[in-house]
Amino acid sequence: MVSLIDSSTTGLLSLALDAAGMRQQAIAQNIANANTPGYQRLVVSFEDRLAELSRSTGGAPPSLASLGDFRPAFELAGNGEPVALDMEVAALSENTLHQQALLKALNKHFALLGSAINEGKR
Repeated sequence: MVSLIDSSTTGLLSLALDAAGMRQQAIAQNIANANTPGYQRLVVSFEDRLAELSRSTGGAPPSLASLGDFRPAFELAGNGEPVALDMEVAALSENTLHQQALLKALNKHFALLGSAINEGKR
C-alpha cells in the first residue's frame, strides 16, 4: 500500500510542486529587487536537471530511489542584464498556471489511487 502512495509519479509531482513554489519565491524577489542596482535575477533549476536525470537513465522515467537527492535549486541567472519587470510578471502568471495544473494532476493521481483502493474492497 505504501509503495502505491510513494510512487515515482507522486514523487515527481511533489518535486515539481516544490520547484513551482520556489519559482514563485524567486520571481517575487526579482520583482521586489527590479530597481536594485547590481541585482542578479534568481531562477530555479528543475526541468533541465530533470531532463539530465532522464537522459542518464536512458530516457526511462526516474525511479523513486533516483529521486532521493534530487531537489530543485535556486541559481543566479548570471547574465548581468537588469530585471525586466514585464517578463517577471508574465513568468509569475505562467508559473501560477503551471502550479495549478500540477495540483490538478496530483489530485487526479490520488483519486485514481482512492478508486483502486475502494474497488479492491468490493
